[in-house]
Amino acid sequence: MCEPTMRPDAQDHLKRIGSADLVIGIPTYCNATTVGMIVQTVLDGVTADLGDLRVVLINADAGPSCHTRRAVADAAVDAPIPVVIGGYTGLLGRGSAVRAILQAALDLNARAAVVLDAHTTSIRPDWIRAMARPILDGHIDLVTPRYQWPLPSGGLGDLIFFPLNRALWGRSMRQPGAGDCALSASLAKSVVEQDVWETEVATAGFEVWLSSMALTEGPDRKAKNRWRVGQVDLGEKCYTSKTHSTHFLLLFRQAVGTLLRQVHLRQDTWQTMPVIQSLPTFPGSHTPPPESVPIRDVTPLIDALMVGWTENRAFWQRILTPTNLARIESLAVQPVESFAFPPDLWARVVLDFAVVYNKGERDPDHIVDSLLPLYQGRLASLWQDVAGLTPVGRDGTVAAQAVEFEAARDYLLGRWETYLPWLDSGESR
Repeated sequence: MCEPTMRPDAQDHLKRIGSADLVIGIPTYCNATTVGMIVQTVLDGVTADLGDLRVVLINADAGPSCHTRRAVADAAVDAPIPVVIGGYTGLLGRGSAVRAILQAALDLNARAAVVLDAHTTSIRPDWIRAMARPILDGHIDLVTPRYQWPLPSGGLGDLIFFPLNRALWGRSMRQPGAGDCALSASLAKSVVEQDVWETEVATAGFEVWLSSMALTEGPDRKAKNRWRVGQVDLGEKCYTSKTHSTHFLLLFRQAVGTLLRQVHLRQDTWQTMPVIQSLPTFPGSHTPPPESVPIRDVTPLIDALMVGWTENRAFWQRILTPTNLARIESLAVQPVESFAFPPDLWARVVLDFAVVYNKGERDPDHIVDSLLPLYQGRLASLWQDVAGLTPVGRDGTVAAQAVEFEAARDYLLGRWETYLPWLDSGESR
């Protein structure tokens, strides 16, 4: 098993530092345009709110050039805290970088680790205190953000990660796929010891895996207690993403595939139909309320569904029940101006894919890839529903989608128990 760690030069630097109370980690890959601002914001936040602590900033970078590392070094000139910059071993990916940072935090005997998303452009100095303090004060083991994440980047959270995570594990975590989080030393130790670092968890699947793991496991499995998980309000997340289709398909495959795999690995949890509970939410960043959701032409997203229907219909027959397939077929003939992808249908579609991903005999990557055009169609419908609404209105629409996933848990259980992979698509499954 390959366990990612910081490379020897960075490890030597950590040994010279010796110890810390708090580690702040920034995994990077070709983030030279944003990481300098993030580093300066972190330094401002530490100076303003955490000056009584021994804080170390670690950049774990995997870029093919030194541009990102140079941007970190330039921003860290005259920094009031130690800054460690280096590469890491293991598979190339965000999960590997985070694992290397967490191992470094443990080597420094840090009490908490904050991990930041290098694509974020809306980070504020008070984010650092807001995420770190609940951990440092001993209240919680994992802090995840509650922020308004504009569409389309926030669509995966709205339509898959949040509602499916909530239905499966019974906890209402608003952003289980977010790249910003904070962990206690105990949880960090458990994370680095997991045997997952040669899977999608080492790449884009890390956050959804971490959320599932923390909500279903705990420091003492015999006692059946869970890690203490909470959320913090951070305002709006502005995000610079790589938008070309091949990059998004890879992210979608790895992150969504990771969550679908948890349906099998953690089935003992969701099969009990856990009561939905809220998570404690801590006060966070004081930011102006985000503006209403902008109106956008969603025709390209609907077109993607239509192309997907042409290319994947025969394959979808192996995944979807005949009823759900027929309802999808009816979407393909809707005019753009009246297009609507019902939330109850979307919940059942995702659960169909979860069953076949885990119990079918087809290539799991192909299964997830073929879900993408259906997701794009549902995203188009969601965007039409929330365009012009306030953030509160959008949250209400997303919550209604989550309720549909909860209502479909009996459906998931029935399909899970009766699914036979060798049956043809026309027969009952």
